Amino acid sequence: MPDYKTEQNLKNIHDASMAIIENTGIRLHHTDILQLVRENGIRVTGDRVYFTRNQLKEWISRAPYEFIIHARNPAHNMHIGGDRVEHISYNSGFPFVVDLEGNRRKAMFDDYLTFLKLVHNTSAFNMNGGVMVTPADLPNDANLYPAMLYAALLLSDKCLFGGMGGKTESLKTMQMLQAVFDVDKEGLIQTPRIANLVSSLSPLQFDEKMLDTLRVYADHGQPVIISPAVMSGTTGPVTMAGTIAVSNAEALVGIALSQMIRPGTPAIYGSATSCADMRTGAFAIGTPESALAVKYCARLAKMYGLPCRGGGALNDAKNVSVQAGYESMMVQFVANQEKINFNFHSAGGLDSYGAMSYEKYIVDLEILDRIKYYLADLNTDATHLAVDVIEQVGPGGEFLTQVHTAMHCRKAPFASRISLKGVLPAGKTANDALMENVKGQLHNMLDAYKQPALPEASGKKLDACIQSFGLDPREIRSRIAATQKLK
Repeated sequence: MPDYKTEQNLKNIHDASMAIIENTGIRLHHTDILQLVRENGIRVTGDRVYFTRNQLKEWISRAPYEFIIHARNPAHNMHIGGDRVEHISYNSGFPFVVDLEGNRRKAMFDDYLTFLKLVHNTSAFNMNGGVMVTPADLPNDANLYPAMLYAALLLSDKCLFGGMGGKTESLKTMQMLQAVFDVDKEGLIQTPRIANLVSSLSPLQFDEKMLDTLRVYADHGQPVIISPAVMSGTTGPVTMAGTIAVSNAEALVGIALSQMIRPGTPAIYGSATSCADMRTGAFAIGTPESALAVKYCARLAKMYGLPCRGGGALNDAKNVSVQAGYESMMVQFVANQEKINFNFHSAGGLDSYGAMSYEKYIVDLEILDRIKYYLADLNTDATHLAVDVIEQVGPGGEFLTQVHTAMHCRKAPFASRISLKGVLPAGKTANDALMENVKGQLHNMLDAYKQPALPEASGKKLDACIQSFGLDPREIRSRIAATQKLK
């Protein structure tokens, strides 16, 4: 049955966004990008740009509806777009790691290396790297992300996620990719390897750093995720409809800019939009408003013929708790149900993008498995309906000893890797027993990790590249070796 209310909402949001873009405009803090927009016939007044509806439609139509991000191991290539769903772990530069009680400590490079291994061993994820945590024990300079990317290239052969952005970091990233994959700029354009966020400065602005990031990534043909994070009540209207209209305006103009830089640039319509807690002013992401923003992100993007980014296991909880569970399940379920293509923040985060948790990572994988099982729906072929078995057993019989049960008992029911069932072990609280299962699964994943081989020639070119930045590859390799010995 058609969802008439949602269809009308989409039209109303679209019309409101077009009015914002045409009449209010978007401020761009970048002289060169303003000149590029002006040269393409778009009205520019001061530092604001004003697209007409037809101009905007023309520019966003140049972005591909589907594209592939290529991994070093082709088995991990990501096909973005359509109704495909790709999950990605948290990549927000969290400065802290939190324990089960909610106690924070500064994240270290060893934590980043550990998360690289966990993501590599997570079958649901085909992308690794990024800035899952910001290591406090590495210099926070232009070489921070190149050092982290170097580690990601050694420890994983999946697709790659970018860093915190900016011109210098982004150019170094492209140099590293050209070195390790032995391609020139055109070769990188033909086989995109890395995606990165381009966040707007809400309301209705893009800053110089993000526009520099957009320019470098688009110029090299690498996917950009235009991702507003409008907060209703602070950087957007207190009503979610108005906030989503602002978010939509920012995303569409960002995508249009990507196509002006290089037509055909893979661009993803994104949203990290949610609400502010009006009692504290804090960004609240584990909320029904966040889930609604994800829903309309997916619906609007598909209406415009664009891939979409939203999700995932978002929450405002301080530790692994009941709150973390119900908030994460709500937002993640909507993201999967709406078929968000680039399903971001799918495992490990707590405290409104504030910290990463090893235990929460495992719990979120459980959430993903449960949602996947549910959305796969029932198989109603003859074998699964089992009418012949039901007739054989008849009224008052039992199915436990049937051959049909033996054939299907290991794959038909959902099998949790961490949930408690049956009698609680003697001397243990329910929470202690559950967390023991969680930690056991965590150790199993780390024990099963095997470092993928990097061809020697690629390794030498990569080493030479980061040495030109002033980084010592031996130091990073030594840190990797030390964490493996500790394990």
